[in-house]
Amino acid sequence: MNVLIAAKDPVFARMLALEFEEKNISVLSASNAEEIGDALSRAHIAIIDARFLKENTLPYFPYDIILFGYPGELAAIPTQELTKYYTVTRPIDLEDFFASLFVEETDHQRIMRIPKRKSPSESLALDNETRSAYYKGEKISLTQKEYALLALLYQNRGTAISRERALKEIFSDAETKTNVVDVYINYLRAKIDHRFDVRMIVTVRGLGYMIGK
Repeated sequence: MNVLIAAKDPVFARMLALEFEEKNISVLSASNAEEIGDALSRAHIAIIDARFLKENTLPYFPYDIILFGYPGELAAIPTQELTKYYTVTRPIDLEDFFASLFVEETDHQRIMRIPKRKSPSESLALDNETRSAYYKGEKISLTQKEYALLALLYQNRGTAISRERALKEIFSDAETKTNVVDVYINYLRAKIDHRFDVRMIVTVRGLGYMIGK
């Protein structure tokens, strides 16, 4: 397995490299965007300085990328871009960081893994008092019924909500014979999924719609 470490801080990069090498994992290094592109073709996991992403879009990479940086550096990256990566905030406790990357196997060997990616719903917050929704702190402008439908899905994360239930709980009798639920789902997807480039609201065939946990 090859791990790419792309960092602008050579001391920090060397610290990470030594830790991986002690665990018999090959390390590829990059200090500029061109080197990153070349090394990604040979890497299985990439650990990349957030400042590279701020300067340029990262090349396509089919595996996992861990993005690290100080709070201000991560905050400078658009939310929809950050959701594509695992993020680690500096300063990093190396012992905790490596403990999260390795898991003990039954034969007492330790294998490398990536921490579970958060569900997009973990970054969604609803304020029922003001009927406002936020994704990673960014406000989402919703109508009263859009908020009600989102709240119904959010409060039942992991469970599909049928069109019939949504109609009964949110929409008036005059709307029950229309495709109003599908229309409002599309409104929510435009304001959340498309805006933030996430897959928040999924269609469960034959059952309805759901927000995953």
